[in-house]
Amino acid sequence: MIYKYFFIFFTLTLLQACGSGDDGKVSKGHRDSMHIECKNDPDKKLCVLEVRKKFIEEGNDFVVLNELNKDQKKRVKMNCIRTKKYGLSAYNNCLEINLQAALDGKLTQTIIAQQPQSNIEKLEESVVLVWLEEYDSSNKKSEGLGHGSGVIINNKDIVTNCHVALIAEKGNQTGSKKRYIWIKNVGTNKDDNWALAKTVKKNEKNDICIIRHQPIEQMSFKMKPIKKLIEFKNLSKGDFVRSMGNPGTMEGHTSEGTIQWLGTAKDMLLPAEIIHPDTKLIVHGARMHKGSSGGPLFDKNGYIIGINSLGLDDSASENIAVSADHIKELLKK
Repeated sequence: MIYKYFFIFFTLTLLQACGSGDDGKVSKGHRDSMHIECKNDPDKKLCVLEVRKKFIEEGNDFVVLNELNKDQKKRVKMNCIRTKKYGLSAYNNCLEINLQAALDGKLTQTIIAQQPQSNIEKLEESVVLVWLEEYDSSNKKSEGLGHGSGVIINNKDIVTNCHVALIAEKGNQTGSKKRYIWIKNVGTNKDDNWALAKTVKKNEKNDICIIRHQPIEQMSFKMKPIKKLIEFKNLSKGDFVRSMGNPGTMEGHTSEGTIQWLGTAKDMLLPAEIIHPDTKLIVHGARMHKGSSGGPLFDKNGYIIGINSLGLDDSASENIAVSADHIKELLKK
């Protein structure tokens, strides 16, 4: 009888460990942040399961602190305790930042939270120039129609603005004239670093389009994606941001700034014909100019928080990016 009860207890223990521990990766802090995120949901158990499922489906990994000693672990958890109230993604992101700080020997330097941790040259490898061209086969002449920027998000796809990508779908394309989207990776100066692309998904109301890399013969380049998209709810005024794009002839132009305002197009009283009133917008101080449209807005870790779309004034001191939330919405369609 004793063996029978031991077997039942041992089996239940194993089931509980496998069901809630994810091979030991899901810490108490992770579970706390999920429960806080679901505190107002009437079915908290189901909500936690869905939050966790979404987190994993978006390509995230639970940060573990096995590489750290006891004192480092304690300090990391203390540094991140306040981010639990913002939910699982925010807490896990804080752990990731502090884990790297600990490994770099900078954990006690509180300025770490404000300093950019991304490598500019590495980010350049994920940014593209989007060139729109019309070719007339009758006289074998091509005409440039404009250009913008984009950012690679997986092994095939690039995000840009619809007001950039859809130039290729407009105008007279009958007979001898055809329009093309050419893309070039700005992380290299090779002149032959070009490929074709086509629009595969579009959400014009939020000005977010996805174009797909279409390699032909030697016209191709290696896709180096940035897969992590930071949710709008995890942003705060004053956060560091980096803009990258291709204004004029300056391929890979970059600038730094901070988030100045967060809200919707409706809050800003922007005309509905320009952008949908429910579009989540990030107003920031990283300078951008004509040709920067469609380029990424990064956070301090080099993760995508938005796509640059509009400028508020000619000085380029205040600019508008569409939240990465709208990229996620489009990818699900």
